[in-house]
Amino acid sequence: MSTNTPPPPPGEPRRPLSRTLPDPWGPDDGASRSSGAPDSPGHPGVRRTIEQPVPRASRRTAGAARGGRAGVTAGTGAGGVGEALSYDVLRLSSVRGSDSLLARTLGSLAGGDPDAQQLPELTALAQAPVATGRRVAVFATRGGAGATTTAVLLARFFSAARPDRVAILDAAEEHGTLGLRLGAVRGSGGPATLAGLLPATTGGNLPTAEELDGLLGHAAGNLAATASPGADASADQSAHEIPGSLLREACATISRYFALTIVDCPTGVLRPATGAALADAHAAVWVVPGTLSGVEDAMARLAAPTLRGLAASGRLLLVVAQQDRAAAVPASVHVRRFNELGYEAHVLGYDAHLAAGARIRAGLLGAERRTALARLAARVLEVANTAPRSPDRTGPRA
Repeated sequence: MSTNTPPPPPGEPRRPLSRTLPDPWGPDDGASRSSGAPDSPGHPGVRRTIEQPVPRASRRTAGAARGGRAGVTAGTGAGGVGEALSYDVLRLSSVRGSDSLLARTLGSLAGGDPDAQQLPELTALAQAPVATGRRVAVFATRGGAGATTTAVLLARFFSAARPDRVAILDAAEEHGTLGLRLGAVRGSGGPATLAGLLPATTGGNLPTAEELDGLLGHAAGNLAATASPGADASADQSAHEIPGSLLREACATISRYFALTIVDCPTGVLRPATGAALADAHAAVWVVPGTLSGVEDAMARLAAPTLRGLAASGRLLLVVAQQDRAAAVPASVHVRRFNELGYEAHVLGYDAHLAAGARIRAGLLGAERRTALARLAARVLEVANTAPRSPDRTGPRA
């Protein structure tokens, strides 16, 4: 976008460029917001100031002048939260997703975005009441498929669309990336990892709401989160595999205090933590990479007994995540293939903001991905609400 503002002298940062950006799900930094549907009449707009990229040399110069290092906090340490992000991560967190040429053309011809018109209805479906705490397990059978990304997207959407509380748990057994993708998670004394919560939530222990709130971090006003195990977790107890029985008891205890509890599972259905989370989940989201090898692997696993019972129970939803902007076979083609075989699958198209790999901000997603996320969230809640109060133990066992 061109402007008439002359460039700054060499070595000086550019002035911020103020733009009004619609944030369909409200602020994701814990600021107050309306609890109604984000696109309903009267929902307050959100104004944000987007800074122009600052040259690396200028950023370093400014940081040196202050006697410190420029950066923001995020949950990526062994205790999970509060370490300084490098400038690269800060920059990648601001990458904006874009829509396809066809969607932009249709939007200009129709006088608006056709996908965005579905957002109010889909958001209303995601606001359906729940009788008891619903547990949603998000998993993948291949690393890098996008399971953590999908878990954070769902948590961000539900927390912004719903007035009640939402929790997201990082069940990673080694270095987890939930803290990085979720962004700054604040807590008194630093939030605990899921392994660190076991003494307070297992063995018949039932913490008070205030005690549990003090152990968890907060990514937004009503979004609580555990810390991610750090890179040095191999020297810490949190690196050890969490026994399935203990994870099952901890998740059941924590979900008493939240309308929705999303568990970001370790990769692989045969891991004890993943098997336990799937066995007790009211809805399970399987993220499959949108590649030929990824889809063929998923097809083979669906034919095996490990996931057959979960699919037969009606609690399994597949998400095909497109990994490449110029993929030879788009994710939508793979989704149709799964649907024709009787499996419910949803598409998560390529998005530059998600592909950047840093903090996820819902307002920076392209309109197509926003609608796809709202559709997925509405369906996840519908499946979770129709599941029995105590799901059948038909999933993989630890």
